[in-house]
Amino acid sequence: MASRLESGITLLTMIERTFNKLKDSKLSEQNLKKVTASLRSDLTAIANFFGCTQEEALFFSLIFGLRVVCNSVYYNDIIHYLDCNPFFIVGNEHVFKSLQKKRLIIKDDNWGRNSVNLNITKEAYQAVAANKLMPHSSTGTDNLYSLLQKVDELMAERRREVISSLELFEEIQYILQTENKLTIISNIQKLHLPVKESCALLYLCFQFANGEEHTDLNEMLHVMFDSMSEKVSFKKDLLNKEAIIVQKELIGFENDYFLMGRSIKLTDKAIEELFREEAELFERKRTYKTIHARLIAPQPEKMKALFLNGEEEKQVKLLNSLLQEEKLQPVMKQFKDAGITSGIVVLLYGDPGTGKTETVYNLARQTGRHILMVDIAQMKDKYVGESEKRIKQLFSEYRKAMSYFEKIPILLFNESDALINKRIEVSSSVDQMNNSMQNILLQELEDFEGILFATSNMHINLDKAFERRFLYKVEFKLPDQETREKIWHSKVPELSQAELTLLASRYTFSGGQIDNVVRKFLLENIITGQTSSITALERMCVEEFFGRPASKIGF
Repeated sequence: MASRLESGITLLTMIERTFNKLKDSKLSEQNLKKVTASLRSDLTAIANFFGCTQEEALFFSLIFGLRVVCNSVYYNDIIHYLDCNPFFIVGNEHVFKSLQKKRLIIKDDNWGRNSVNLNITKEAYQAVAANKLMPHSSTGTDNLYSLLQKVDELMAERRREVISSLELFEEIQYILQTENKLTIISNIQKLHLPVKESCALLYLCFQFANGEEHTDLNEMLHVMFDSMSEKVSFKKDLLNKEAIIVQKELIGFENDYFLMGRSIKLTDKAIEELFREEAELFERKRTYKTIHARLIAPQPEKMKALFLNGEEEKQVKLLNSLLQEEKLQPVMKQFKDAGITSGIVVLLYGDPGTGKTETVYNLARQTGRHILMVDIAQMKDKYVGESEKRIKQLFSEYRKAMSYFEKIPILLFNESDALINKRIEVSSSVDQMNNSMQNILLQELEDFEGILFATSNMHINLDKAFERRFLYKVEFKLPDQETREKIWHSKVPELSQAELTLLASRYTFSGGQIDNVVRKFLLENIITGQTSSITALERMCVEEFFGRPASKIGF
C-alpha cells in the first residue's frame, strides 16, 4: 500500500532501482536469495503494494523496466539483461504464471512459436504511474459493454493459446465473483451454472450484443477447450440437453443439414432474463437482417397498374384474395389440421415482360407483406458445398422473417429458371452443384410453411419433381390486342383510339417492350422539345423488333 512505501520514494523509483541493480547480475538458483536480500527493502515494498511475493516483485520489476525500453519483452531479452542461464528462466515459469493470475503481467506464447512475449497489464502500469493501488475488487469493467468486451478478449487469448482452458475458466469465475453489481452477472449467478456453461453463455451474450445472432458451435468449443475429450463431453451435454443452459431454454440451435453443422444462439428467453432493461438498447425487435435475399418493404403508394389478359387477371385476383390475412390464416390452419403442407407455393411462368415480377410486388403491396427477393446468380459460389449451404441459410433466414414480421412475408425466387429446370446428368462440378441446389430446394418445399413465389420465363422445361410442389402454376401469355390497347393508353394517353388500335394490332409486344418504346418516345420528346408524331412512335416500335418488319412475334 502507499503507506508502506518509503517516505518520499515512489513505487516507480523502487522498481527503477531494482531494475538497475539486476543488470548483468547473472541471476541463478544459487545466488537468487543473495540478490533478493540485497534488494529486500525495495522488494518488500513492491510486494506489499501488489500483494505478491518478493520473488514475484523482482521479476515484475525486471519486466516493467524492460518494457519501458523495449516495444516487446521476450525471454531472450530477460536472459541477455541478466546475463543468466536460459534454463533458469524456464525454471521460473511458475513465477510468470502467478504474476499473470494476479493481473500484473500478460504472457503470450505467440501461438506456441518462437519466444514468449511478456507485457505489463494496463491496470498494473497505471498503478505504478499513479503510485496508487490496483482495484483488486473488480476486473475494471463498469458497464455491460466493457464486461462483454473483456469476455471476448479472454476468448481471443484462449484462441491464440495465450491462456489455457483452466485459466479461461478461472478468469470467468473471477468475473462472476467480482462483477455482481452488473445486471447480467447477477442474473447469471442466480442460475447456479457450472463455470463452463457460464463461459459459453457470456460469450454468446457478447456475440449477440455485437450483432451476431448465431455462433458456430464447433468453433466456440474449439476456442473454449484445449482438450478434445472436454470439448466432446461438453458438446454431448449441450446436444443431449443435459446442460443447464439448454434445460432452462437459454440457448437454441440452428441446423445445417447439408454440411451437418450446427450454430448456437441465445433464445428470446435468455435475452429477456439476462439483459432485461439493457435488451432494448440492442433494438433486436426493430431490425431484421438478411444475407442471401433483398428485403423489400410493402409500399402501397407505389402500386403499379397492370393490364393482364382475362385468364391471368382472374388467377391473380384469386391469389390476392387468398393472401389477405383474414383468408390466409384460416386456410393454412385447415391445411395443417388435414395433415397437408400449409405453405402457399406459386409459379408464375411465361414470356418475359408480361408482368410476373410486378404482379408479386403488387400482391405484396395490396396485402401489406414484405418480400425477400432471391438473386439466383448470387446464391452460386465457386467453392464446393457453399451454394448448397446458402440455400439452407436462405430458408433459415426466411423462417426468422416469419417470426419477426407481423404478416408472413413472401419469399420470391425471381427468374428461377436455372434452379427449377430439368435436372441433368452430371458431367462437371457445376452440374453437380446445380443438381444439389435443386435437391435441397425440393426438400425445403416438401414441408414449406409460408408464401413462396417463383417466376420463370420457360414454358415446358420444368423439372417434374417441382410440378407437384407448386400449388398454383399461372401462365402469363403475351397480352392480347385488347390488353395491349389498355397498356398503350395508360402509357401515352394522348393517342387517339385509331392510333391505339393501330399500334396494338400491328406490334405484338409484351408490356415490358411497350415500356421500352414509351421511355424512348418520352426521351426523344424531352431532347427535341417537341411532341413526336405517331410516325416516330412506329419507328421506335420497329427498332424494338431489331428493325424487323412487324409480325406476330413473341419475345
